[in-house]
Amino acid sequence: MTEAGPVLSMCPGFAKQPFPTKSGSCGTVVRNAELKIVDPETGKSLPHNQPGEICIRGPQIMKGYLNDPDATASTIDADGWLHTGDIGYVDDDEEVFIVDRVKELIKYKGFQACSFLVLLISSR
Repeated sequence: MTEAGPVLSMCPGFAKQPFPTKSGSCGTVVRNAELKIVDPETGKSLPHNQPGEICIRGPQIMKGYLNDPDATASTIDADGWLHTGDIGYVDDDEEVFIVDRVKELIKYKGFQACSFLVLLISSR
């Protein structure tokens, strides 16, 4: 599963009073969180509609891996941004789309899938 787990975005189609969503969208970033898209090679922030690595930070994000400071340091940068390993973009309506993985792919029932999508599928 992605390190961000279910704290990255919320799909408005599943809200108490749902409203339309775009095909392929994961929804919008959750409250009390910041999200940015960065170029995986340079670490520079990218504008809307440009795919890059999804990074998120906020009080609900994990603090690190238990007893594994090396894994923590390679996932959470000095500014507190958690690098999810998911490649995605944010469109002009602030909706998040995940399109690939920087890190390894996960197989779910014989299919390769982004880990965040596996989390969504397995929670149904």
